[in-house]
Amino acid sequence: MRPVRGTQAVLRWVGLVALVCASSAFPQAASSTAIGFKIGDGRLHPFLDVEGRYDSAVGFFNRDAAGNPIPSPELIFGFRGGTKYELSTESTNVGFNGALEYLFFSGILSPSSRTLSRLQANVGLETAFNKDGAVEVQVGDNFNRSDRTQNPVIGVGVLSLYNEAHLAVPIHPGGRALEITPRIGWGVEFFDPLLTGAVAGCQAGDITCNPSTLGQMNYSNLNFALSGRYKFLPKTAFVLDSSFDYRTYWNASAANRPANLLRVQGGLNGLISPRISVTLLAGVAHDFGVSNATAPIGQLQVSYIPTDLTTLSIGYVRSVMPTPVFGVFADDRGYLSARIGFMEGRLNLNADVSVDYFSFYGTSPTTGSGRNDFVVSGRAGPSFAITRWFDVSAAYGLSFRTSSATVATVNYTRHEATLRLTLHY
Repeated sequence: MRPVRGTQAVLRWVGLVALVCASSAFPQAASSTAIGFKIGDGRLHPFLDVEGRYDSAVGFFNRDAAGNPIPSPELIFGFRGGTKYELSTESTNVGFNGALEYLFFSGILSPSSRTLSRLQANVGLETAFNKDGAVEVQVGDNFNRSDRTQNPVIGVGVLSLYNEAHLAVPIHPGGRALEITPRIGWGVEFFDPLLTGAVAGCQAGDITCNPSTLGQMNYSNLNFALSGRYKFLPKTAFVLDSSFDYRTYWNASAANRPANLLRVQGGLNGLISPRISVTLLAGVAHDFGVSNATAPIGQLQVSYIPTDLTTLSIGYVRSVMPTPVFGVFADDRGYLSARIGFMEGRLNLNADVSVDYFSFYGTSPTTGSGRNDFVVSGRAGPSFAITRWFDVSAAYGLSFRTSSATVATVNYTRHEATLRLTLHY
């Protein structure tokens, strides 16, 4: 036993020395020239992520004693490379973040999951021109290909291709106390199955869980918005937001109900003290489409900012949004988040917990039944900047979802544990 204790002691000392060296090297690096490649007035920052992840619900490859498909676990390795570009001047902002990721499903725990190995991508562009003028122009686009969908009627087992482009024209005359912003956005989403064969509990004609008919939910969403903000204090404003969603579907199937959804809400947003921020909004939503639903909407959030490195937020938000099949749905969400920084921001502890209750209006045109879902999710973990170019992070996430629909893809418990190494310049 003594050699083991001696080895452990040596490893602890080596780790301590490495940590001290990294800590002492970091301030020296911080005082050197800025990282990234200078391009014009901006800088280009390439990055590479290497990730290992355990996911308890990658699919339904395994079966229980009765022969029913059950959520199946797997070890997944991800390799993600990309670049960020940042430019900021008095009149112009340009921010670009693009990454391509390959996910390798090892097949160690569920051999059939190897077929899920795939490429994913995430690209974001946000620009602002003439910021110092009376009329500003903002243009942006967000593209995402992953198994995390914008579609609330789907749980697990779907690959989503999503893109949303938007144009906004903030108008802020004079001293900028008043700002009025018209905005238009166009989003599309396409679905491909990650599962094959029958899904337990999926009724005949239900396009939300049948792999061969998921594409019938492919949609186009036009959003028109007009918002106004009046700052009566330097960091506090009255707000009034309105938006209209025009939702249609690429497939003319009667399985989806189009939506023409108007939302209007107003209230207060900003600091009420140097350390406390409040968002208080209330309003109403109405669908002029098939559902003809009217529902209250709003948000209450309180954030406490004791230091520049720490933020604690708690809140509740009720929103109404378009959805395939049912037309519109309401999401009642309570949430709590915490960000705590140490060592001048090099070490950060992050935690988020949310509880959602989805109320789908009306009944499904294909199954003739209504639906309500209950979702609990949480994620927590640390991140540590070892040097200016090397970060390490870890996280554990838990998702629990249950639904009045009996289909297995929306009734599950999911555990995810992740370790990520990031190189960036």
